[in-house]
Amino acid sequence: MAVGLLLAVGTAVTGGAPGPGERALYDFAVSRLLPPLPPRADLVLVEVDDRTLAALGERWPLSRATWARAFQALAGYRPNAVVVDVLFDAPESRDALDLGEDMLERLRASGLADTPAGASLARDLEARLDAQDGDARLTEAFSRLGTVILGSMALTDDTGGLPVEGDPLMPVPLDADRLRLDAKGLSTNLAPLRLAAWGSGTLNVLLDGDGVIRRYPYAVRVGGRAWPSLALATALRLWPERSESLLRVAATDDGSPLMRLPAPDWLPRVSLADVLAAGPSSVGLDLALREKTVFVGVTATGLHGQSSLPGQLAVPGVEIHAFAMDNLRTGRVLRATGLVKLLGLGETALVLAVLLWRRGRARSLGAVVAQAALLLVAHTAFVGWLLADPGWVVPLLPAVVGVMLVTVAEAVARTGDLQRQSGALKRLFGRFPREVPAAPPEAPDDGASRSRQEEPRH
Repeated sequence: MAVGLLLAVGTAVTGGAPGPGERALYDFAVSRLLPPLPPRADLVLVEVDDRTLAALGERWPLSRATWARAFQALAGYRPNAVVVDVLFDAPESRDALDLGEDMLERLRASGLADTPAGASLARDLEARLDAQDGDARLTEAFSRLGTVILGSMALTDDTGGLPVEGDPLMPVPLDADRLRLDAKGLSTNLAPLRLAAWGSGTLNVLLDGDGVIRRYPYAVRVGGRAWPSLALATALRLWPERSESLLRVAATDDGSPLMRLPAPDWLPRVSLADVLAAGPSSVGLDLALREKTVFVGVTATGLHGQSSLPGQLAVPGVEIHAFAMDNLRTGRVLRATGLVKLLGLGETALVLAVLLWRRGRARSLGAVVAQAALLLVAHTAFVGWLLADPGWVVPLLPAVVGVMLVTVAEAVARTGDLQRQSGALKRLFGRFPREVPAAPPEAPDDGASRSRQEEPRH
């Protein structure tokens, strides 16, 4: 019983279920037994897939000019928000632009720009340089959209900084000391892009020791404050009137609750190649994108993060942020700490205590085994019901291990008692040796009897 209780305490101390040895069971339950998230009509993924790279003839990362054209095209469909799972943290190379600007300056200094041909050449060169300034064009596209939410990265070293007051990435009122994810700095987008954006959030995820993502960090602690994730920042922008309830859900399990998983085809997809190729009058894209929350990210082979979910491999990070936001707004997250952790400890102790009490009243070892099996069935059903209905994850294995060990110990004890009783009986009856009954006397032979009878009497 002590072993089972120690396993339950260890699971609670290490952050709640699923504990060591239970991850495979948990993964099977959430990916095969729990119903997946229903599709959402107001979410769509615009993906940089293999077809996009082939159509553009570019390698990753895409040029800022291409990104500017993409966001300008998206602006024509008036989405509710454009959530970008891409980090623009460094300016694009300006070697060609600097050379062009130097040539334009020399052209004007030479006086050739005062001639009609020179003036035309100067205007054309200036227009080309302006069009090739990808960072400036991307900033304009963000300003035109007005609802762009950018990503940032929380860093484990001191190379990053913290945003200043007025930046779209601002801390949220959560208890930073209780957050599971801790960092030392933030890597953010370029200042002009940040100022043109609607909001910003972190792109980090939490990996378990086996490389599987089971929890989503809705906030990260940096500099003693809580900074929102991309999913939380998007939800707060879209539904400001629900900020209190959204923050309450985001604070579950120290800011990183277990996730309910979607089906593999949960999120509708649109290729960025179609967005760039189609005109603003595309009826299909208008139906797919207008007044939707659009997530933009890369899904091309070998380019997105090789994130693994329970039962799913190589899931793009942009999809994880999308269904994490859906978990948040619906409150459909799984809980494993707080009251749930205490319930798991209490239920494990109760199961083991009931078995200890019942095994003393059982008349045979078979009755003890039957009671243990009944308790295991009831325990499994209770854990499954908590997972499926209120979304509470309590440990399964500590009570199972404890019940099995108690049953084995009882079997060993009863076997030892039987052996001791048998030995005592043998010693007791060994003091009284069995008496061998005497053989009955042999009856006389009939012939002899007759001869004796025929002897004459005197």
